[in-house]
Amino acid sequence: MNVMLLAAGEGTRLRPYTNLLPKPAMPFLTLPLAAHSLGFLQEVSISKLVVNTYHLPEKIHSLFNRINHGANKLVFCDEVGEILGSGGGLSNAREHLKGGGDFIMMNADEVILPKDSQILSKAIAHHQATGALSTLMVMNHPEVGTKFGGVWTDDSGNIKGFGKTKIEGSENAWHFIGVQILSERIFNYLPEKGVSNILYDGVMAGVAKGEKAQVFPFECTWFETGNPADLLEASKHCLEILVAPDSPEKQALEKTFAQFATSRIITQNFNQALLQFSSEAVIDNNSKFSGFVCAGSRTVIGKDCSLENVIIGDDVTVADGTRVSNTILL
Repeated sequence: MNVMLLAAGEGTRLRPYTNLLPKPAMPFLTLPLAAHSLGFLQEVSISKLVVNTYHLPEKIHSLFNRINHGANKLVFCDEVGEILGSGGGLSNAREHLKGGGDFIMMNADEVILPKDSQILSKAIAHHQATGALSTLMVMNHPEVGTKFGGVWTDDSGNIKGFGKTKIEGSENAWHFIGVQILSERIFNYLPEKGVSNILYDGVMAGVAKGEKAQVFPFECTWFETGNPADLLEASKHCLEILVAPDSPEKQALEKTFAQFATSRIITQNFNQALLQFSSEAVIDNNSKFSGFVCAGSRTVIGKDCSLENVIIGDDVTVADGTRVSNTILL
């Protein structure tokens, strides 16, 4: 199956960090965020992986050229001059996806830990059985309609619309986790050029013409990673999963490490702190840690440092005596 990953975003809520790295390349549990999106796709054999770019495109190219994405073919669709949005980005890539049948489209910066390791295959089977134009993978979330806009459906899972306000004729509201399965008929409804939104200008345009669009609810742990505080909190939560007894979420993370880590990753409790570090990291024994610390490949943590709730990227040297908390070092 073909896959399109949306990687063009500017990551504005993660600035100034995303002035240096595009969000899919930001470190999360010592891996780039894109590895976690690809980790969710592990049960699918990817024929063609299409990645769109806009912000720091050369770093997106470098990331996907070195990561173990497993696709038979990798294609980049670079957007120049303006960012085209989810619909415009997809329309810009139509020549690479048309003729390939149903395909998956998802964000390149998602962290999704499903309870069922076969859930994506089940979602694809549901999509094909219903003949839907689009099948959105969704979950229950208490903040739908307040913090997050919802996907509003009838009792049969047919999509009625999107937003924070209940749509007429809808019975349920779901949180869209950024993964959908699309029929290539979607290109009949998207504008051929310019900025557009896949949900409003593609999916709902098709629904208005009599197409069926559905949701596929499933149980998972999903993380908001769009701002520094949420990225740090998600890191802490995942480290707690990794040092806890076995669970589906822990298995999902470990499968992602197995495919994408380029060195051994060690996660442990250390003097009441949660530490995760690459075996290629060099850490001075005199430094002190609290909360959690994640240290990437070839990181060097100098003498007498004091680090609390810190994410450290690859190839970073933390100078002797550094004292920081609740931050990201790139």
